[in-house]
Parts: sequence; structure tokens; C-alpha cells
Amino acid sequence: MIRINLLPFRVRIRKENVRQFISVYLLSVVLVLVSICFLWIRQNNQISVLDSRLKELTREADSFAKYEKILQELMRKKEIIETKRRVIQDLQKDRDKLVRILALMSISLPAERVWFEKLLQSGNSITVEGIALSNETIAEFMRNLEVSPYVVRGSINLVHSRLTAMGGMKLREFRLTCSLLSYSDFQEKLKAGQPQS
Repeated sequence: MIRINLLPFRVRIRKENVRQFISVYLLSVVLVLVSICFLWIRQNNQISVLDSRLKELTREADSFAKYEKILQELMRKKEIIETKRRVIQDLQKDRDKLVRILALMSISLPAERVWFEKLLQSGNSITVEGIALSNETIAEFMRNLEVSPYVVRGSINLVHSRLTAMGGMKLREFRLTCSLLSYSDFQEKLKAGQPQS
């Protein structure tokens, strides 16, 4: 019987398998390292591109910052101008208010029986202080005011009426308040056809 020693052949096959395994392992490690390096370089390139874009956008934003300040200043000035315009329109709307008040008072005044000492206006409210010959004269003055379309109905209030002596005569010192419609409010009510309140 012939005997063949296969032992060295098996060792050689094992050595060859180990060598192939180590080669494949080293090749895999090299491929992984190359892939990692490639990805690292690619990410660094993307980071540098994004950094340069960020710097460019920051410079651009800084160049527009002065325009933003100018825009904010213009908006602030526009708001101030709008406020002034509204004030002017409000003043223009009822610019002759005091003249109308004085005209209303002079028309409603019983001639040579009532004299004003003080006339105060606060918004649409009027306070009249004066001297009258009698309580009946004050009542007549109040009735005359009540029928005026510019006086708010039911707003006339006699605050006080006191007896006082002036130049040897007994007269009545009085104070009354009332609310007036502004001319523009009166015009709006006339246009709308609403009855005066």
C-alpha cells in the first residue's frame, strides 16, 4: 500500500488561506481608510465652501445693515409725519370751534340782561360763568341754549346761582356747563339724517 503524506499540502493550503484572508482583510482596511479619507476630504471641502458662503452672506448682510438703519429712520419719520398730519387734520376739522362757541353764546344770550365773566372750553364741554339780572334771565339763557342744534340735548347743567351785589344792584352770579357737538359731528349727523341727540 502506498502512503502519501498529505500533511505538507494541507499546511500549504492553510498557509495560503491565511495569506488570502490577511490580504483580503488588509485590502478591506485600506478600502475603508480610503473611503474615510475621501469622505473627510469631501466634508472639509463642503465645510470650506459653506464657510466662504457664510462669510459672503455676512458681508452682504453688513452692507445692507446701513440700509436697514436708514429704513428704520425713514419709518420713524413717516410715523411722526403721519401723527402731525392727523393732528393738523383734527385742527383743520374744527378750527373755527371757538368762533362758533362765541357765536352760539351771543345768539343765545338775552340782550343786556346777562354778562359773561368767564368762558372755559375743555374738549366738547363748555363752562360759562357770568352775571344775570335774575334767575328768570338765567333760565331763558338755558332754554335758548337747549334749542340750539349744536348743544347736546340734556347736557345743560346749572352748577350754581348766587345772589351778589354789584354797583348797588342785586344781581345773580351763575355758573353753568353744557356739552357741544363739534361742527364736523353736526355736519355728519346732518348728512346721515340722524336727529340731534
